Amino acid sequence: MEINNIKNKLFSQSNLTAEESFSLFSAIMNGKLNEIDTSAILISLKIKGETKDEILGATKIMRSKSLKISSSANIVDTCGTGGDMSDTLNISTAASLVAASCGVTIAKHGNKSVSSKSGSADMLENIGYKFSDDPKKLEDQLENYNFCFMFAQYHHSAMRHVINVRKALGTRTIFNLLGPLTNPANAKNQLLGVYEKKWLNTHCEVLNELGSNKVMIVHGFDGLDEITLSQNTYICELKDKKIKNYNFDPRDIGYDYISLEDIKGGDPKYNAECFIKMINGEYDQFQKIVEINAGAAIYLSGKASDIKEGAIIAQKSITEGKTKDFITNITNE
Repeated sequence: MEINNIKNKLFSQSNLTAEESFSLFSAIMNGKLNEIDTSAILISLKIKGETKDEILGATKIMRSKSLKISSSANIVDTCGTGGDMSDTLNISTAASLVAASCGVTIAKHGNKSVSSKSGSADMLENIGYKFSDDPKKLEDQLENYNFCFMFAQYHHSAMRHVINVRKALGTRTIFNLLGPLTNPANAKNQLLGVYEKKWLNTHCEVLNELGSNKVMIVHGFDGLDEITLSQNTYICELKDKKIKNYNFDPRDIGYDYISLEDIKGGDPKYNAECFIKMINGEYDQFQKIVEINAGAAIYLSGKASDIKEGAIIAQKSITEGKTKDFITNITNE
């Protein structure tokens, strides 16, 4: 397709087809567009509002250019968009570790901090987990420990063509939406938090078209890109190729509301220390929100019939010290 025609269509505020988006982002990720053009494209998309087809096309090219690892069909990821500006502790990362300690195979995708004080990679680094860019080692970790962390910078080298533009723009772009859709292990089951309610169905529809199995896209009434515990949560769930929307109230499964102030995060060292306190049974509010999110991951893996049963399994793993033992194993590996 003629890239100039696609650009001009976008600059006139017209929506692109998935094929046009694929061609456009292929040019961007192959370094064929200059930074001025790339900036204009990203801002045009943001002002117009990214569509499902535009996200789908961009996701397909980003997936095709990523460094992949082999995995079993039942793996789960808990990667979200970030960008909810809440500065909470690393809930989804903690939930992924707890779920893995319960026997769920977690291929966690993530990065260092972009909009928060501590990203998933930052927290993991501070509890002693060592990153690897070797697909074989990551596959071995999945096999031996039910867990690996795929550091986004190692797996998406094509992003080097947009890093300067993203920094210069200093605002969310379509790339914030693509990260959770581009798991290098091709995770078919995902707990995916989004920073705005409007992306719930879009992300669910994109993952459905890409062949996902069981997915929960979540956004808290309080704005959190997690299943929250301070209010209810909007959930868009994909199961058996069908999408349904509902609101989740944690009180329905026996949890009381907490204040987000109770789980406020800090720098990576602080967040890591809070995680260790939590798995030692010394941080009740954080443990409860982690139990619910880990419970959802356990449900998505098929090891629980619903979030409630999953949360009970997660709580048991923490209180019996299994999660603590698991962390010792993966950080001494």
